[in-house]
Amino acid sequence: MKNILLSPWSAVFACAVLSTLADTLGTVWWEQKKTWVLLAILGLSPLDFLAFGYVGCHFGLAKASSLTNTLVVIGPILVGILVRGELRQLSLVELAGMALAVSGIALLTLFSPREVS
Repeated sequence: MKNILLSPWSAVFACAVLSTLADTLGTVWWEQKKTWVLLAILGLSPLDFLAFGYVGCHFGLAKASSLTNTLVVIGPILVGILVRGELRQLSLVELAGMALAVSGIALLTLFSPREVS
């Protein structure tokens, strides 16, 4: 039985979550300058890089970068739109670019071989 916590796809998700959290906290730190926020960012960053390394060793660097970095873009976009109410600040061209990023993730995920090293 495989351990789902150690699966490469779980690590892709972990990278996205850790990076989104660090990006969001980075914005909060620059707005509020609270020490605990900065310490949280410093604690999260190494975990994000370690998770990315795990993904890279299973998918290869190119695919790992495309999967995780695209999700890393989408996570903060969703936080900005849904949590911080920034939708009205985005142009149609920017929204179209975001939709293309989501499409790229779908293509990479749906058409990837099921066997991952």
